[in-house]
Parts: sequence; C-alpha cells; structure tokens
Amino acid sequence: MIIETGVMTGYCSHVEEETLEQYSAGRLAEPDVARVEEHVLLCEACQEKLEEIDSWVRSVRRAAAQFPAESKPIWQFWRLPRFVPALAAAVLLIVAAGVGLQMARRGAVAPLAISLEATRGESVAAVPADRPLVLQPDLEGLPRFAQYRLEVVDQFGRPVRRAEFAADTLGTAIPGVAAGVYFVRVYSPTGDLLREYGIEAKPVK
Repeated sequence: MIIETGVMTGYCSHVEEETLEQYSAGRLAEPDVARVEEHVLLCEACQEKLEEIDSWVRSVRRAAAQFPAESKPIWQFWRLPRFVPALAAAVLLIVAAGVGLQMARRGAVAPLAISLEATRGESVAAVPADRPLVLQPDLEGLPRFAQYRLEVVDQFGRPVRRAEFAADTLGTAIPGVAAGVYFVRVYSPTGDLLREYGIEAKPVK
C-alpha cells in the first residue's frame, strides 16, 4: 500500500514515510510514482515531509562522496536510523580513548610479586626501590579471617603504606617505596597484630 489509511487529515490520508523515502531515492516502482506525485501535489503535509527527506538525502549524498568507491552503497547508510551515525561516532571515541590509555600505560613498570615467608630469625626480603609491588604474606598458622589489614612501616615505625586484602587473594598491590628498610605488618580486622615481615628496598642499578 502506498497510501497509509491510519492517518487522516481532512479529505485525504498521508503517504507513508517509507514510500516517500523510496520516491526521493528514485527507487519507487513507476505505477506508484504517479500516485505519490498526485497526492503530494495536493497535500501540504506530505510536501513538507518530502522536502525534509530530500534535504536529508542530499546531505548523505554529499557525505558519501568522501567514501572510497569500494564502500557500501550510500543507501545502506542513510536507511539506518538517524541516531546510528552519532552512536557510532561515540563508540569510536571511546575505543580511541581506550587505545590511547593502553599506549600511555606501556611505559609503566609492571608490579613485582613478593612472597613474604614466615621464618624464624630476622629474615628480610629484598625488593627493588620505587617499583610497584604485590605483597603476598604467608598466612600459615594465623587465625582465619575473610579479610586482613596490611601496613608497611619504615625502620622508625612510621606508616608509609596501608591496604586491605582478602584471605583468598594472591596478595595486595602497593605503590613502590623508596630505598630503605621496612616492616610489613599483618593485622586482624579488629587491629590485632598477627605477623611482621621485613623487606629492604634497594636502588635498581
């Protein structure tokens, strides 16, 4: 059907928008062309709609001239919902931002995993200074909690790093520390000191 019977305005109904689009694109069958032209000649509403569609088609055709010859036919683009180009542009911006962020991170140093063993005597684990670390405390023999508190203090007992970690994780990440001797303390959720480990951050040569 060319003429939509569901929308009536006075003496006649309106031509469906899809039919007007086909007419504007030159893809309407010849018998229907005459019927559309006869209707549009008398219907101001359809005249305005056709002018709007013609304007849109001209804009898309101008944009299509910038595509390579092997690109898809322009009608495959303009027949899409009109919000699609804006949505595609937004997606491209997000992807570009993500790629840029990954490129910016390529120069970052990956964290170094350090196993902190519970041994007798003064045992100090050597770590590179100023490098992010993933501390993996040995919890063997400690009371079992869902989560622990971790604190790194310098040789004078001043806190320099704090974090929390779950018992079922492989460790907790902390930013790097300057060269020096430190103590890693593991606390219960209520603040009871459970274990202490020693580490020495050494400058990387």
